[in-house]
Amino acid sequence: MIRIFTMCIALFLICCSTNLKAASSDSTFKNQYTLYINQPIGFATKVRLTLENRFTKNSALLVNYTVFYGMYPGQHGYLEYRRYFSLSEGMEIAPYLKVGGGHSFQTAGSYGFGGIGVGEKFYLDRNKRFSIYCKQGLKLPLSLKINQDLENSSGGLDGLFYISGPGAFIDIQFNLGYRF
Repeated sequence: MIRIFTMCIALFLICCSTNLKAASSDSTFKNQYTLYINQPIGFATKVRLTLENRFTKNSALLVNYTVFYGMYPGQHGYLEYRRYFSLSEGMEIAPYLKVGGGHSFQTAGSYGFGGIGVGEKFYLDRNKRFSIYCKQGLKLPLSLKINQDLENSSGGLDGLFYISGPGAFIDIQFNLGYRF
């Protein structure tokens, strides 16, 4: 059993290394995957993981999962569509649309949202594997089911749920990415 497991791991690593070598010469990014995590300062309030599938040269679909902790613990996820436009060799701009939902534990309850904005992607290396993605936009609630004890649970700071918590209207993100 251990031999089969070891062989599977070895074959997986060989396939990955072959794919990485082939992908580095392909600058179109078609059928490429990128994994994003939030920047280190963001870990003070949340953990965000995003997987991007660039299914054409300029179009991408992303799946996100975020866990919030601290004053407003909760989780949410969303689907995002991006359309990339190249500005220079190491930078792209990407308008985006997203829709998702989440749940804030012990405070605001369940919510849905939609968002729109624009982001900038900066590549940090020659092969365009490592990147920084910054985005800014608006996130608007589509539905909201609020528990009655929202004010009591936050000590009167319920407005922070909509400013810096999971229900924030302003959508600002700074993510670090690695393309496979």
